[in-house]
Amino acid sequence: MITRRCFCSSAPRPWLFVGLGNPGDKYKGTRHNVGFEMIDAFAKAQGIEMNTLNCKAIFGQGFVGDAPLLLAKPQTYMNLSGESVSGLDILFLILLV
Repeated sequence: MITRRCFCSSAPRPWLFVGLGNPGDKYKGTRHNVGFEMIDAFAKAQGIEMNTLNCKAIFGQGFVGDAPLLLAKPQTYMNLSGESVSGLDILFLILLV
């Protein structure tokens, strides 16, 4: 029997924001790191510290309103960012439990 998940709860749904970029000083300030810069600006505006390294990414946790939020900057270079993000989505679910 197949069951359906119901997301009808009034509880805020979690968000995972991933900014793409390339690690290292070589790419700072270039178009390749606009995603990293957006995550840094949003983290600063929301008072979220980007100081944790896990799943090949630098990330920080916080809330926007009542909604849990994870901000991430994969450290795997753009073309391999899926390696990091696939681990982060699992980690994020664990952090919320």
